[in-house]
Amino acid sequence: MQQVTIGVLIDPDLEYGVGVLEGVREFCRPLPAWRVLPLTQMQEPLLARLVRSGEIQGLAGTVISDRWLADRFPAGLPIVNTSNLSRVTAVCSVVPDDRAAGRLMARHFCDLNVGRAAVIADRATYAARLRREGFLAEMAEKGVPVSEPPDADAFRHETGWQAWLDALRGETAVFCTSDALARRFHVLCRSLSAEAAKNVSRLAGVGDSLTERVVSGLDLTSVALPARAVGRLAAARLARLMEGDRAVVREAVAPEALEVRGSTARYASADEVVSRAMGVALQTLAQNPGVEELARRAGVSRRTLELRFRTAFGRGPAQEVRARKLELAKRLLAETELPVAEVAARCGGGSVQAFTTLFRRATGQPPAEFRRRSRGPLLR
Repeated sequence: MQQVTIGVLIDPDLEYGVGVLEGVREFCRPLPAWRVLPLTQMQEPLLARLVRSGEIQGLAGTVISDRWLADRFPAGLPIVNTSNLSRVTAVCSVVPDDRAAGRLMARHFCDLNVGRAAVIADRATYAARLRREGFLAEMAEKGVPVSEPPDADAFRHETGWQAWLDALRGETAVFCTSDALARRFHVLCRSLSAEAAKNVSRLAGVGDSLTERVVSGLDLTSVALPARAVGRLAAARLARLMEGDRAVVREAVAPEALEVRGSTARYASADEVVSRAMGVALQTLAQNPGVEELARRAGVSRRTLELRFRTAFGRGPAQEVRARKLELAKRLLAETELPVAEVAARCGGGSVQAFTTLFRRATGQPPAEFRRRSRGPLLR
C-alpha cells in the first residue's frame, strides 16, 4: 500500500487551524496509508522543499491568495483552501460560510430586541468583509439601523474607534467580525468614561476563541466556526482531486452554533425585570432553568414575573421561552447539518423522542421532514 502524505497548512487563527487539522485527521483515520503533516506559515521553506521532492501528494489549509499559490506550487498539485483570508479561485475551497455567520449574529441581536446596532470589521480579510455584509443585510431586512467607524479609520482601530464611540447616542449592540477585534474593542471601552461606555450595551464576535475570552476577561458571545466540519470536507475534496477530479469548486459550510454568553445577556425592554429574565433565558436555553429560577435571578416573585411577561409579550414566561426554543430549533434544522439529537440538546428539548413529539405538536411535522422542506443547500 503506497504511503500518501497530506500537508495541512495551519491557519494564523490557531484555534480555527487546529480544528481544521482535527477534521482532516478524522477523515484520514480509516485510511491507514494517509499520513497528515501539519505545517505553519513559518515552515514555508520546508513545505516548498517537500513539494519539490514529491514527498507531499496533496495540500489542505489556509491559502493566502491565488498569487501566493502561483508563486510557490506546481499547477498539478491537489490543493484545497480552507479559509477566507482572500477570495481564492484558482483551487478548490471548503470554507466557513462567513456571510451566514454575520446574519446569525444579526438575528441574535434582533432576538434581544435591540434598537441600534454597530459593526466593526477588519477589512483586510475576505472573511471579515463577508461577515460584515451578512450582518448589514440581515439588519437592513429587519429595519434596525447600523453604524460603523468611518472607512478612513478601518485600519487605525483604537484611534478611530474612540472618536466614533464618543459620537454614539443611545444603547448600541456592537458586532465585531472576530473575537480578537471584540477583545481590543472591549479594552478600549474599559478606558472610557462611564457615560461613553454605557452606550455599548452588548458586544459579540466570531470564532468562539477561548484564548480571547481568557485574555480579555470577557464572557463573550460568539459565532463558533465549523472548523472540524471544514477539515473533514476539505480532506474528502482532496481525496477526489487525488483520484483525478479536476473540477474547481467552492463549498461554504454553515456555522453550527452561536455561543450566547454574558456579553449579550440582556434583553432590550423598558421593564428591567423582563430585561434581566429574558437575558438569562436566552443564555440558558439548553439548561431549562424554569420559571421559578428565572424569577429568582430577576429578583422578583413568580407571580410578578408572570404579570410582567404578560404585559410585555401577551403571554407568560414559560410560553415565551418555549417559542424562543422552537425558533432556535427551526434555525438549526434549516441552516445546519447538526443531528436531531444535537439540535434537541441545544434547545433544551430532552431526548430525541421528546423533542420530536414537541416539535411535531408545534409545527405539524417531525424535525427531519421540516429540515427537508425548509432548508436550502448547506454547501454552496
